[in-house]
Amino acid sequence: MKKLLVIPFVFIALCSAAQNRRFDYSSIKPGLWVIPKTDTLDYALGKYGGQQAFLLKRKFANYKAASIAYPKTLNFKDGIIELDIASPTGKAGYVGLAFRIRDAHHYETLYFRPGSSGTINAVQYMPEKKPEFNWWDYEGDKYQAKANLPLTTWFHVKAVVKGRTLVVFVNNQPKPVLVYKALDPDLKTGSVGFWLGNSASGAYKNLIVETL
Repeated sequence: MKKLLVIPFVFIALCSAAQNRRFDYSSIKPGLWVIPKTDTLDYALGKYGGQQAFLLKRKFANYKAASIAYPKTLNFKDGIIELDIASPTGKAGYVGLAFRIRDAHHYETLYFRPGSSGTINAVQYMPEKKPEFNWWDYEGDKYQAKANLPLTTWFHVKAVVKGRTLVVFVNNQPKPVLVYKALDPDLKTGSVGFWLGNSASGAYKNLIVETL
């Protein structure tokens, strides 16, 4: 009888393991990613702050600009996203991550303004569903949060996504800097990647995604 009882528990454990998957993108293979490369935007696998990094570079300023780079085959609905981000342009930096990416103009983004460290404008969530990045539609305080961010050096981000809730931690602090409970219902699944706003450059490394 005891042997028979073991089988269901083993089956449940195997199912749970199959559902929770961990994807390590600390080493990026460009051929497996969707990476923008145009007359105004470029990328590089190089170093920033003495560490290997993925760099997005914008050649011309455009306040309606936002660009993403992401793995082609990742399908993310709920889970945990962790990575390190830096803003080489300092006060003029708009750097972050995107998740549930459908394409270049349909995704949810969590981005950071190191130049606004310590203010309500330091952290920003918004959904993107238009050809141009319409940040002006999401200027309300409910989309933003305070955080202490370094101006040009690396900081760690952990984003926990579950249903319509987003919980954000910075630099391994136990208290979240943002808890947002109204994620866009139209953006349900997709990839996860790097996000660059109206900035000359952004640096990214150690992207780890765990799906739940």
